[in-house]
Amino acid sequence: MRMLNVNDYKLVVITGSNEDEIIRFFGKTDEYRFHLDALKDYLYTYYNSLAEAINADNKKSNNEIIIYLNAFGDIVYLHSKGYGLLFVPKQITEKQKTALYDLFNSFERTPIYIDYNLTRLDDEIFLEGIVNYVDGNENNETLDNFFDKVACVKRKVR
Repeated sequence: MRMLNVNDYKLVVITGSNEDEIIRFFGKTDEYRFHLDALKDYLYTYYNSLAEAINADNKKSNNEIIIYLNAFGDIVYLHSKGYGLLFVPKQITEKQKTALYDLFNSFERTPIYIDYNLTRLDDEIFLEGIVNYVDGNENNETLDNFFDKVACVKRKVR
């Protein structure tokens, strides 16, 4: 599979569904200034009824959108110049794990912060854990460290 250039996009979603298009690049950097705007449009594009039900236009933070995508089993990667933020749901598929490695091997070494298992409690959003990158690690080493600490590859493709 030929990978698009991650530097040209605000976000990449690795879907938890059984679709052929498991990696979705979204939010061209020349069209979006903020990740939040790209996330809202992504939600309206792929989960329109949910976006309308939660009134996505009124959401004020990335996590307010990402928590819903993670609930569908979607992995979300927000790319910025110089670093990336990865949001991994509690359970992913082996296919998603492979796609994540493919994605991360397609671009240069980048500081990556991994947030794991966003949850909502009393209208606040928390994460179960965060894994910070280690200076000098390649992208796949960061993923290796994460998967060594967190056993989240458990479910089958829905």
